[in-house]
Amino acid sequence: MGNSQKNSRNSVLRLTRRPLGQILLDGGFISHSDLERALEQQKNTNELLGEILVNMGVLDPVDLKAVLSVNRDLASLEDAVKLAAGVRQLLGKLLLQAGRITPQQLELALQEHQRTGEKLGEVLVRLGLIAGSELDAVLTFQQLQETEAATSGRLKLGEILVTTNQISRDHLEDALSRQQLSKKKIGDLLVKAGYVQPYQLSHGLNLQNKLLKAALVAVLSLAPLSNVQSAEPVHQDASSVSSETKIAEEIQRHTALKVVHQTSELVITQADIIRGYIDIPAGANIEIQNNNLGGYMIFFKGIYTPFKEVLVKGLGGEVKINSNSGWITQPYNGRDPVMVELSYRFILSENAKPGTYAWPLTISVSPILPV
Repeated sequence: MGNSQKNSRNSVLRLTRRPLGQILLDGGFISHSDLERALEQQKNTNELLGEILVNMGVLDPVDLKAVLSVNRDLASLEDAVKLAAGVRQLLGKLLLQAGRITPQQLELALQEHQRTGEKLGEVLVRLGLIAGSELDAVLTFQQLQETEAATSGRLKLGEILVTTNQISRDHLEDALSRQQLSKKKIGDLLVKAGYVQPYQLSHGLNLQNKLLKAALVAVLSLAPLSNVQSAEPVHQDASSVSSETKIAEEIQRHTALKVVHQTSELVITQADIIRGYIDIPAGANIEIQNNNLGGYMIFFKGIYTPFKEVLVKGLGGEVKINSNSGWITQPYNGRDPVMVELSYRFILSENAKPGTYAWPLTISVSPILPV
């Protein structure tokens, strides 16, 4: 391999390394506002981001230590997949957990699965809800769950408790020996032996779930890059041309969303309750980059009390969203980014009360792939 090829490959790999703040967001350890405040403070103090978040009181130092222990593993698809642990989950649940699809999208895919008899993963790819590389990565992650061999073991409950100094290595080895005879859960054996308290076990299980979510999000983020990282053709033969064509097709189908502005909260007054709704003009500005000739779909994840439904305007049509979610299709309109201003009318539920509420909607996009 030439030096230019090596440098190109190394630059791609460096770009895949996930920042600590992104990992913490992916796992649900902190909020976007927490991260923004910490980054702003970091500009003035040059402190480590993790230390700032701990000092702010928004991140447990135990959780920080656990995240840092797997930080390097989230830099490559191969290592991130090997972090799979815990109880094996269904494909749809994994994709929901990672925020890759919405409940409404999963319901649509399940209906199509029942109608056609196709595998759920194949339906999701055919509908353009996930890419084929993402499906392969998640299926590998799923297969490695609850597998003793071929996984790094870093996110197994016992290993997390050792890493965070909740138990010693000897304690874990003793519990594992007991488990071979009793077949009980490792957490129950650790509590019974007095090595951890029930609250420590509960915290460990919650930490494991967050770390697994962060790993799964990393897997899905790295999966589209896997073909690029492994593509190092020496000769321009038929197979390499086919590989390049597939990569080019994926690029053509790329659709991305950037939220430029988003109202962060809703203030409901008594007058709004009497009227029955609250209007939010220019509630969001989004930028959409779409290279897919088939167009794309914009999804709105569902609302919650005290809102009964919401009407979204600004997309050439009105989208109605209830407690589940809603979507609208958009045509291909060139390769240049499209700026869209969204306005909302929130219909209040009968039991709505005055107060300040967090913004209840999330937005995502997916390309529409040909059937």
